[in-house]
Amino acid sequence: MAYSLYDAAVTPCVQQLGALAGIIDKAAAHCAANKIEESALLQDRLYPDMFCLARQIRQSADFGMNTGGRLAGVTPPALPAVDDTSFAAAKSRVETALAFVKSLTRAQVDGAEDKVIAWTAGGNDRKLKGNDYLQQFALPNFFFFVTTAYDILRHRGVPVGKRDFLGPVNWL
Repeated sequence: MAYSLYDAAVTPCVQQLGALAGIIDKAAAHCAANKIEESALLQDRLYPDMFCLARQIRQSADFGMNTGGRLAGVTPPALPAVDDTSFAAAKSRVETALAFVKSLTRAQVDGAEDKVIAWTAGGNDRKLKGNDYLQQFALPNFFFFVTTAYDILRHRGVPVGKRDFLGPVNWL
């Protein structure tokens, strides 16, 4: 069986969004156990010019949905373009993204390798072929935001590790 665009786009987004939902649960539990205001942790960042945790989570959800959605030609659910102020809201955002990505079918995504993917970002029109969109833009950005969300939480003492980041793995 050939490795398909669906396998390359949808499968890692499902895995990482599921893992991110679990990491958010651990962050909420850490805040409750240590009497930390969730909003304070959600506004934390690794460096002053970087997005805060809530925005990293929001970007993770958006990139997770847009990666497969754009390839499939399916519009993702509209989520508020504001940073969440609680881990419950952040987890709900991630779960919505996860449900959307899981709803995409192989038939919708496969075959979009040469499809022109066009969108506007930062006031600029962007265009890439499907394969290039996935490999050079969508997945690198998706993993950047998920990793940075994990890193902020790890840096602030939330007890998460690599297994939390990976989520379920289909070990043989």
